[in-house]
Amino acid sequence: MAGSTDGNRDSSDLLVHAYLDGELDVANGVAIKQRIDSDPAMAKQAADIQALKEVLRANFPTEALPPHLKARVDRLHRKSLNAYRPTWGAMAAAVLVTLALSSTSTWIVQKGITSSSQTSELLDGHLRSLVAQQATDVASSDRHTVKPWFNGKVAQSPRVKDLSEAGFPLVGGRIDVLNRVAVPTLVYNRRRHVISVTAAPMVAAGPIEDAIHGFNVLRWVADGMSYWAISDLNAAELREFARLYREPP
Repeated sequence: MAGSTDGNRDSSDLLVHAYLDGELDVANGVAIKQRIDSDPAMAKQAADIQALKEVLRANFPTEALPPHLKARVDRLHRKSLNAYRPTWGAMAAAVLVTLALSSTSTWIVQKGITSSSQTSELLDGHLRSLVAQQATDVASSDRHTVKPWFNGKVAQSPRVKDLSEAGFPLVGGRIDVLNRVAVPTLVYNRRRHVISVTAAPMVAAGPIEDAIHGFNVLRWVADGMSYWAISDLNAAELREFARLYREPP
C-alpha cells in the first residue's frame, strides 16, 4: 500500500511540474488546476515547486542538456505521465474543455463564414488563459500601465478604458495570435468571470453575437479595428460591458 501511495505522489509531483512548466494540453491543464485549487496539500506543493524554480532560475544559468540525455529524460517523462490515471472529476473537466475547444471547428462548418475562423482562434486563446497560472502577461488595473506595455509588441495598441466603477475592473493585458499576427488582448473581470477583449487591425465582415458551448462572443468594428469580447459571463452583462467599452472616452 505504501508503494502505491508513493507512486501516486510521484505522479502528482510530475503533473504539477508539467503544469507549472506549461507542458500539459488544455484539457489536462484544467484537470490539474482544479485539483490544485481544491487540494491544500497539492496547492502547497505547487507553491513550493514554483518557489524552488524561481530560486534556481535566479541563481543558476540555464544550460542546454546534451541531446542524448535530453532524449532519455523526455522518454522517462512521457512514460510517467502516461501512467497517470485521472479521477472521474478530472476526466469530466478534461472532457468539457476538450468539447469546448473542438466545438469551434464544428461551429466554423455550421456558420460557413471566413470570420468564424478568427473567432475560433480567439476563443482557444481565451480558454488557454483560463488554465494558465494567470490570464495576463502584464497584470495591472491602471490603464496608463497596460496601454504603453503593448508598444512595440503589436501593430497598434487597443483602446484601454477604466470600467471599474461600472463593475468591470481592468486586470491587465496579454498578447494573443490571430492569423499568425500578434494582437493585443485586454482582460477585465466581472465578479469571478474573465472577459477577454481582443483588438485586431483588420476589419471583419460585420458584427456578431453568438454563444459557443457556454461562452458568449461579441464582435464589433470601431476606428478601423475589429474587437472581440469573449466570456462565460451572461449575454446581457457582456452586452452591457461592450456598450460601456465602446462609449467615447
